[in-house]
Amino acid sequence: MIMNRNVKKWAAALMGTAMMFGLLSCGGKSSSRVKTNEKGEIIEIVVANQSETGEYDPAGAAAYVYFSHQTYTLDPLVTYTPDGLFKAATAEKWEISSDLLTYTFWIRDNAKWSDGSPVTSQDYKNTMIRALEPENGAWYVDFLFPIKGATEAFSGNGSLEDVAIDASDPKVLKITLESPCAYFLDMFANVPTFMPSNCKYAKDEDKLWDMDPAKNLGNGPWYMAERKPGEYILYKKNPYYYDADSVNLLSIKMRFMDDNQAKAAAYQTGELTILTGAPSSIAERYQGKPDLKITEVPQTNYIMMNPNVAPFDNPKVRKAFALALKRKDIATVVGMSCVPSTTFVGRFYHSKVDGTQWGELQGDLLDEDLEEAKKLLAEAGYPDGKGLPKITYTYPSMSYEGDVAQVLQQQWKLLGVDVELQALENEVYVAQRREKKDQMIRMQWYADYNDPTTWLMMYVTGNSLNDINWNNKKYDDLIAKSNLELDAKKRQDMMLAAEKIAVSEDTVIVPLFTNNSTNLYPPELTNYYNDVIGYPNYTGMKVEQK
Repeated sequence: MIMNRNVKKWAAALMGTAMMFGLLSCGGKSSSRVKTNEKGEIIEIVVANQSETGEYDPAGAAAYVYFSHQTYTLDPLVTYTPDGLFKAATAEKWEISSDLLTYTFWIRDNAKWSDGSPVTSQDYKNTMIRALEPENGAWYVDFLFPIKGATEAFSGNGSLEDVAIDASDPKVLKITLESPCAYFLDMFANVPTFMPSNCKYAKDEDKLWDMDPAKNLGNGPWYMAERKPGEYILYKKNPYYYDADSVNLLSIKMRFMDDNQAKAAAYQTGELTILTGAPSSIAERYQGKPDLKITEVPQTNYIMMNPNVAPFDNPKVRKAFALALKRKDIATVVGMSCVPSTTFVGRFYHSKVDGTQWGELQGDLLDEDLEEAKKLLAEAGYPDGKGLPKITYTYPSMSYEGDVAQVLQQQWKLLGVDVELQALENEVYVAQRREKKDQMIRMQWYADYNDPTTWLMMYVTGNSLNDINWNNKKYDDLIAKSNLELDAKKRQDMMLAAEKIAVSEDTVIVPLFTNNSTNLYPPELTNYYNDVIGYPNYTGMKVEQK
């Protein structure tokens, strides 16, 4: 008998769940999963990621899986210490001019690619210039626009040769800005368009170079050694990495898996060494066990309401749909790691002014008031939902999203509205979202760098990540002014005000919750950490000898 894909998936989930519970009841252990050699080096860890989506080119469509790839293989010019301070990476030092317009980076003499060739300033410029070619579809191109000449080059009103990125000295990169940008250095730590791409292979005429391990070189702790599309990528230690002596992990196998129960079973059997981003249901089963590690991360799950598509072109309809939601009910179906939130900037993001969490700084941006929601809907011309066109909520068919969608559907039903649910495979969901035509669509955003603009810049008019084509001059002006403001407190106040416009006033962004990061690690693993923006760092990972 031939089963369709959904039935196969359902059956696999049941088998995985049964296997997992059987092993739990038999007292299965994880201690033997981490193998070391005679030097004490970890031979391999196996991790899981969601289905393969997007590109591995930092100058292209850098989707979810890309960031794990980047963490393993690409070393930035500067990076963060565990407590969020800047430290040298591929650049051994840097200098910012007194007028805050010129950034100069000196690249280490021993910085090399995984084939042994030197890392040059031109490799960093290569990514930036290719990202400014519109046909490359760089999702993070807007973050280059503070650079003098970049906006003009991208829009066709200037030349790429005039962009103020000087790589004439192979070991010195000099970038000049149009005007001071308060968060510019932050972007070098993690934003894709500021990462290097090897000039020998990363060329526009070879659109698939990034899918080929022979061409997709790494200058970081590991490099892409093998790729089996849709199944896994094998990363191996880069012997030419300038700090290779501190890397104790020889290889990482990243498997592509969407089903959470299958992931949990694979962790329990030892097929997965580590399970990051596990659902709350897994955390509940491991409560009290040393494997469980829960950390706060700067992340937000939210709904985008498209102001260019009826009926959400009416602000009263948008506000009505937002006020009808009860976030505690949503959090309940997601589980113990889910925390209700009404801020767009990650609730657990820490202020650069005094370290206060953003959710505490901002307070509640949306009420939960069904009666007020009904009143607004009536004022918009749709009493009890009568006369509304067909409404669809679109979301990716992965993790807990189906459960969340059903709760949302039930809550909007109390508003008098029937909402159709549209679940899409992740790759289709991303492609459709980018078309900017959906009425309501689920979105989540993790910080790309240590600043509130990693969220707020996305919805500036014309931003490449503005998937609802929202534009609000007051919002744009506040963000533009905040980028120039060097007084941290004044700048923060501007960003708090801008966030209120997007959420409380125009209500195109409807925050739902923040997910703590739920992870399972074998207890014997030590010396790893999550950085200030939540990305895991395994470079110093070791096995504790007992």
